Amino acid sequence: MPPQRPGEIERFDEANSARLGLICVQERIPSDYTRWDQEWTVDGRAARLTCISPSEYGGVPHGLDGDFATTLNLMFLEQGAPESGEINATAYQLLNRSGFPDSGQYYQALQESLDRLKGATYTASESWRDKRHDRWTTVKFNIIEQIDADTEAGLAYGSGTLLKVRLARPVVQSLRAQYVKPLDMTFVQSLNRALTRSLYRILDARRYDPVHLADPAPLLRIPLQQWARECKLLETMPARIKRNLDGAHQELIERGYLRAVTYEGTRASTVIVYEFGDVAPSPAPEPSLQVIADSPLVEALCREGVVPPVARKLAQQYGDLHVTTRLERFHALLREGYAPKKRSALLVDVIKDEEGKYDAVPAPALAPAGVDAPSRPVKAPRRPDETPEAPESHTDRLQAEFRALPREEQAARALTQVRMFVGRELRDSHLRALHAAMLTGEADPHIVQREVVRAASELRLPEFAQQLRDTYAG
Repeated sequence: MPPQRPGEIERFDEANSARLGLICVQERIPSDYTRWDQEWTVDGRAARLTCISPSEYGGVPHGLDGDFATTLNLMFLEQGAPESGEINATAYQLLNRSGFPDSGQYYQALQESLDRLKGATYTASESWRDKRHDRWTTVKFNIIEQIDADTEAGLAYGSGTLLKVRLARPVVQSLRAQYVKPLDMTFVQSLNRALTRSLYRILDARRYDPVHLADPAPLLRIPLQQWARECKLLETMPARIKRNLDGAHQELIERGYLRAVTYEGTRASTVIVYEFGDVAPSPAPEPSLQVIADSPLVEALCREGVVPPVARKLAQQYGDLHVTTRLERFHALLREGYAPKKRSALLVDVIKDEEGKYDAVPAPALAPAGVDAPSRPVKAPRRPDETPEAPESHTDRLQAEFRALPREEQAARALTQVRMFVGRELRDSHLRALHAAMLTGEADPHIVQREVVRAASELRLPEFAQQLRDTYAG
């Protein structure tokens, strides 16, 4: 999927963090890379940005840390940008919203990233934009001020880990003041490498005037070594800087975000020139704290290539439970070896299917690459003496697929739905008690998920929230 034009983007990121490039773009760094400093001039005055991070956390924030930091900002806006600066989510939600699979490797990466974002201390001297007072200020902060994690068992994060994350005060104030820039999150998550995603975020932010944040520039020229410092690269030799960024440049050109990347000048004074592919500027929409982003489910469909209007229509027409289940079936088809001509077309067909043609497709019967999906279910022939089975209802199939999941995953998905619809009306103690009840079997995750969706459709969410408060008060 190509990137959207700036005026079409409906999601936003905090502009100071994006423009300053708080996260090193490199995917891997030595653990002794624990500090960087950057100096430049703002309105004729000296400005400075410093990061100091303990080596026990793996050095300065880098790589995937940028993905998780961006997701936290988006979720903060979605949850109403509370004055407290707090975000409530499960570890599964954070992984899912960041575009990563539900696996132990990524839960570990999430835990390490949050630790680094909390452990690293930044000092922005005369370089942090205070939109409320229209001035440059000096701030000292950690991107995450506090993490409360309820891991249920052990110390490692899992899908059901409940997290309360409090963001840095300067970041919270910027977001609440709507000092934000457009961010094409669907495009970000479609990029293959963490390096490309990190470079895209800082490069896209650099296109905007830091005061007015309007009309992104179609061309950016910057001294190569200055650009290396802004990207927080360890290498300072021009040839090595180019080599480190070449892969990301190539991917952004192939995807249409960049038209070209060229170098000018001598070895000692090389200038890098970026030509952008979305050069026709249009006014960016005014962000709203109430409607900043699509639902997590719509985002998941968009990451598979479904265009946003179609994704929103599918979610609205079929409901979250149906679409979530069918998305899982779509991924199962891919794992089983099915190679469609167009992933998004297959996904839409799987969601819309009412004949059960994707319900029982054994691996050997899957079509080879380039062949469309089967038009009928592939089933074993029935013996002459076998009694025909009664047709299974659509609801029964959804319930069976959900109940086939591990109990922990069922509980995590049900809790995600509860948080989405009534999370602001419940305390952490209510959510923890509900989660524990689902894990122990006192509450049925399928029923919890079904009832919250039903309450939403029947406009009974306040009553449903009160029922949860009464039941899980302890």
